[in-house]
Amino acid sequence: MPSVHFNTLCQPATLFTAWNTVKAKGAAGGVDGMTVEEFEKQKKTRIPKLAEEVKSGSWKPLPYLQIEVPKKKNTEEMRKLGMTAICDKIVQQAIKMLIEPRLEKQFKGNSYAFRPGKGATKAIRRVVAECAAKKYQYVLRLDIDDFFDNIDRTILQQRLTAIGIDAEVVRLIMLSVEMGQVRQGSQEWREEQKGIPQGALLSPLLSNLYLNSFDQFAVSCQWPYIRYADDFLFLCETVEQATDLQKRVETHLREKLHLALNEPKIYHLCDGFDFLGVHIQEGVVSVSPQKKEELIQRIHSLEFTSEGMTRKSAKTWEGMSQYYARILPQKDLEDFDRAVLDRLTLLLREHIELFPSRSALHFVINTIPFLSVEFASQRKTHIAELAAIYLNQRNQQRLAAGTLKNKRIIRQRKLEYRKKEVEASSLLVNKPGTFIGLGNRGVTVYEKGKVIAQHHADNLSQIVVTGNGVSMSSNLLSFCMSRKIPVDFFDHQGTHIGSIVTAKYIEGSLWKKQTTAAESVRNVIALAIIEGKIKNQHGLLKYFHKYHKANDPQLADKMQAMEETVEQFKGFKKTVALDSSDFTMKLMGHEAQVAIRYWDYIRELIADDDVGFERREHQGATDLVNSMLNYGYAILYVRVWQALLAAHLNPFDSLIHARQSGKPTLVYDMVEIFRSQVVDRVVISLIQKGQDLAVRNGLLTDKTRQQLVKSVMERLARYEKFQGEEMRMEQIILRQAKLLAKAFEGTEAFKPYVAKW
Repeated sequence: MPSVHFNTLCQPATLFTAWNTVKAKGAAGGVDGMTVEEFEKQKKTRIPKLAEEVKSGSWKPLPYLQIEVPKKKNTEEMRKLGMTAICDKIVQQAIKMLIEPRLEKQFKGNSYAFRPGKGATKAIRRVVAECAAKKYQYVLRLDIDDFFDNIDRTILQQRLTAIGIDAEVVRLIMLSVEMGQVRQGSQEWREEQKGIPQGALLSPLLSNLYLNSFDQFAVSCQWPYIRYADDFLFLCETVEQATDLQKRVETHLREKLHLALNEPKIYHLCDGFDFLGVHIQEGVVSVSPQKKEELIQRIHSLEFTSEGMTRKSAKTWEGMSQYYARILPQKDLEDFDRAVLDRLTLLLREHIELFPSRSALHFVINTIPFLSVEFASQRKTHIAELAAIYLNQRNQQRLAAGTLKNKRIIRQRKLEYRKKEVEASSLLVNKPGTFIGLGNRGVTVYEKGKVIAQHHADNLSQIVVTGNGVSMSSNLLSFCMSRKIPVDFFDHQGTHIGSIVTAKYIEGSLWKKQTTAAESVRNVIALAIIEGKIKNQHGLLKYFHKYHKANDPQLADKMQAMEETVEQFKGFKKTVALDSSDFTMKLMGHEAQVAIRYWDYIRELIADDDVGFERREHQGATDLVNSMLNYGYAILYVRVWQALLAAHLNPFDSLIHARQSGKPTLVYDMVEIFRSQVVDRVVISLIQKGQDLAVRNGLLTDKTRQQLVKSVMERLARYEKFQGEEMRMEQIILRQAKLLAKAFEGTEAFKPYVAKW
């Protein structure tokens, strides 16, 4: 007939009691992912079913979930733990409740780990008391090598049977011990032939049972003996006695229990020794500087809410309180309390939002159980100190918020007037029959004698005329020439017909230096121009990738290809010979590869915008995207051309593009730096914003052309930070032209404009 133990184990009431203990501990679950919270919702059906499985012999525990944690902080040596499923924890807890009283009667008082009414604190006090006896001068410190992993299961089963535990209960215990493990993150089954799983609820009790015969042997040696798990010590009168005892212990463990020791250590009591995380010397318990620093770092990571410490942090602090507060001197405890207040001070300075009010802060401090008498008695003083910091931080926060608000207001006004400035800086005229004149109120545009637009003369920086039938006064032209305001003319296809600029632009003082510059100098500049182009193309793609369709896998592949070609160019830049005869050909070859990837990405980016863009086409393009790009580039060409003239450079003497009679090939070179950021960005944005854009009979509609020109001119007039200053894009182009002139003069290296993205 089964013993009362097994019958009791099978009762749902027993398992419900075990469940309450498991729930109170709040431990993590195992391989099935079931949590304590989830099991609580299902307990009324699952526990009776579990009781029936145990009773019928059909209970099959799940494998342990194997995880690895460092054996010691900042070490690579790992300890394997077996995490038990919640259902199996309940069964193991029930078994523990039934067999622990019987085992406790067998255990010696010298064993302190994993036992009711014992613990590390009492073990330390026992050690201190034993050390106080004058006749003992030496301590023999020992610990077992990988104790839990080397327990002999056959011996363990014999121990269980020998003390009269029912055979079915023994079977369930051994089933729990021998169950395999599954590694975290995989389904790989692992099975050991010896040892008991660390982390299993029964393992601590079973470990004490396994070492109980050793405890009996140790006590019989007649020397003071204290054990905590696999860590133990003896006190002896002489070194010789300690050495002899070490050998006897080693032999007993090896022959009787199949266990081995780590390296034994013998200390003189005057020198002190470490045991269970503390240092004991001449009756005084302390912690080593390294251990103390480790504990303070742990305190510095405590987390708080407006209701006090988080559950995890409270558990950490409670563990220190229950152990160290009972054995360490007040000075050490004061250091720990001070560390808690330092942690709160830091949170007040960096995360004051955790404490919505001063009363909430008071509440938090009052929930801290200080370890030292000094800090507990001075709690009000510490509250006042932290409250003062709190008020100061709140005031600083309000001041900062006020400053931020003012900056935001100023920025809003700045953007408002920058926009007005941009609108006033450019004049676009495209209606046939309009007339542009100069009057007392500035530059005025008339249509059939009526004023349709006015611009303040001081703000104007450019006039752009698109289409036919527009006239202007000589007074206006004279004014524009005196102010160096260019007047640019474009036809409906975006072809630049010409510009009216002052003769002051045409200054050839640098043309000779430009023409006679050494080939290596010209190649260095050419390399910088192409590098600027590639970086700006790459930057524009990164901008769109981040803010638009970065989750598209097709775009991700295109971006990867672009980045690979950019990296290849970086390698080319480091190895290219500036004086090689085929330098330009190699340079343009790399530029072409990047361009292919660039337009490949853009095609994918706007593929679902229904614009039919397949590839980049230059002259003769009739599709919407290429037509807009070509028209926008024409406006940009003129700005670059005028900037080169203003910098006294010859726009026909190129560095990269082949020179052609009557063609401003240096303009073609310099415009490469700005294409992507001035025109491509505008065109793509207009398309993705769903603007009403169209091509009719191979030409952009008037509305589309007007919107495009307006947007490109706004982009040229928009401010951007460059070389530590805020300036318009057209000013950046001019500064780049002047820097190019200095490069030809040999006074400064040419560094291309690279946009921030």
